Amino acid sequence: MSAPELDLGLAALLGALQGVAEFLPISSSGHLALAQRVAGLDAGAGGHSFNIVVHAGTLLAVLFHYRGDLLALARAVLRPGHVPQHMPDAPGSEGHVPSGSSPSDARALLLALVLGTLPLAAALAPPVENLVIAAEHHPRAIGACFLVTAAMLGLAEWLTRRRRSPQEVPRPLQALLIGLAQLVAILPGISRSGSTIAAAMGLGLGRLPAARFSFLLAIPAILGAALKEALDLMKEGLPAVDPLAFVVGFFVSFVVGVATLRVLLVLLVRVGVVPFVPYLVVLGLAVLALG
Repeated sequence: MSAPELDLGLAALLGALQGVAEFLPISSSGHLALAQRVAGLDAGAGGHSFNIVVHAGTLLAVLFHYRGDLLALARAVLRPGHVPQHMPDAPGSEGHVPSGSSPSDARALLLALVLGTLPLAAALAPPVENLVIAAEHHPRAIGACFLVTAAMLGLAEWLTRRRRSPQEVPRPLQALLIGLAQLVAILPGISRSGSTIAAAMGLGLGRLPAARFSFLLAIPAILGAALKEALDLMKEGLPAVDPLAFVVGFFVSFVVGVATLRVLLVLLVRVGVVPFVPYLVVLGLAVLALG
């Protein structure tokens, strides 16, 4: 029996799943890998490439939502003496706390983003990439990673509630540690947003500054992965998949991602990350049991 094709309906469904799971700290890669396994979509027949495409859709959602922060950071580079008094978040992010109040704060955030991106260089090594692709085919490994994400979120929330004066920008060493958390999250089942938000909260940042740093840190990570995949496709040729399916997946992941990101920021202000812990525990145990 031949493997199912990536039709437009499945592309839209997987794009919506990516848009939700990329921003909620529940692991988009883990959910996509499981959903594709259930649907019978083979990674080598377009599934892996499709994952990169829908991740690019959620990257555009980050760029859209944090456009105010990105503009302020660009001004910090191009016009150091003219950084706005505050770096406002995009409209709709309720409960926002300004992330920078001076040129030095903006430069500190830029330095933190650069340092936090450095650990991702290890992800370019072929053994690491092969490990990730292999993990996508082993549901029990994904289930165990869901449990790891749950543990990180629970610990981070516990530490945050005991802290009275959270930071807004990570210090250099903290940024490197958050970057290491992002590197670990290349494994499906370990949430990129969950691991970096948890690491940032655990190291002293408030909930919203942790989310902001996490998603700004995602920009070079997702962009780098998308460019690498594009170069690989140019060398190996496009998979036998309807290109329109990739377009649908990209568009749906962007629209759903914008909405989900706004919802997440509201949840962070009101209840924190605790609601995601029992979901990940139940899901992880179920995947381990069912294999």
